[in-house]
Amino acid sequence: MRFFRRGQSLIEIAFLIGVVGLAIIGMEAYIRRGVQGKVKDLTNYIISDQQAPDEDAADSTGSSSIDSTLTAKEFQGGGRQYTSQEKIHSESSQ
Repeated sequence: MRFFRRGQSLIEIAFLIGVVGLAIIGMEAYIRRGVQGKVKDLTNYIISDQQAPDEDAADSTGSSSIDSTLTAKEFQGGGRQYTSQEKIHSESSQ
């Protein structure tokens, strides 16, 4: 009798571990979809901010130019530090 109880306990534990494992595997797909949705929303928000149309753009013409520089500073031991600067020049006429 004692042997059967010990075996029954092991089977119950294995069953519980299996159920918990299946629940985690089943939820993984929903968690992944949620994270992908949040990343997509954030990406769309960033892109829409960068591509927002200027209210005066339809009525005006002009030109713009961008000057950019990138400087690299090397340190003893192989470390590097990069610094960038951008200057935007624009002219518009209405």
